[in-house]
Amino acid sequence: MSADRLAQSPFFHPTTQLPRAAEQRLYWVPLLLATAAALLFSIVAVPRIDFERAAADAIDRSEGAAQMTPHDREGKLEQARKVAALAAYTGAAFGTGLSALLAAFGVWLAFKVVGTKPGFAQTFTVMCWALLPGAIESVLSIPALIVRGTIPVEQLASIFPANLGTLLPAGTAGPLASFLGAVDLFSLWSVWLVSVGMASVARVSGRRALITMTVLWLAYVAVFRVALPVLGGAK
Repeated sequence: MSADRLAQSPFFHPTTQLPRAAEQRLYWVPLLLATAAALLFSIVAVPRIDFERAAADAIDRSEGAAQMTPHDREGKLEQARKVAALAAYTGAAFGTGLSALLAAFGVWLAFKVVGTKPGFAQTFTVMCWALLPGAIESVLSIPALIVRGTIPVEQLASIFPANLGTLLPAGTAGPLASFLGAVDLFSLWSVWLVSVGMASVARVSGRRALITMTVLWLAYVAVFRVALPVLGGAK
């Protein structure tokens, strides 16, 4: 891609170029870039993630943990580390596209509910371009990973301090911490990009598209970032 084409890409000029990209279904470039960023992040992160700690906590809570021999315990920890590493690489390679597909379906359905008729392929294209802020966050997080020795799994999402959760004391948990951790610059950037693209795809005003996306994003955060983790921790 030449410098001129890059400068005129939908990412840098979303209000004028993103509707055109959606109409032409130009989703491969952002999808490949986002997948490459996810893979690069995983290559750097996986050797530094303390998978054993989470696995050890799970083993200690399981039935029969007291009767387990040190050899059996070590074998289970090693197996858990390999499975977690494989899952991380697989998620980076295939999860990026799958997440864009699922998100596109949710956005497409939401705009259908509010009375518009967006095309699904165009909606998917918009979602692929909206992956790029997250890809930038992943790349910017790599230097922070490199200077760390090991990092717990639960701290991986906050390795780059771009969310409001960084304003809370270290170790703070609960619904408020989960919500503030979800409010980050790159997520809001993505929401704005989708709003700009969907205003054209769904043929609605920018304000209506932004309101629809804000409500949808808040619902996602409330369910998947706040409610489900709290319910899972209560078990």
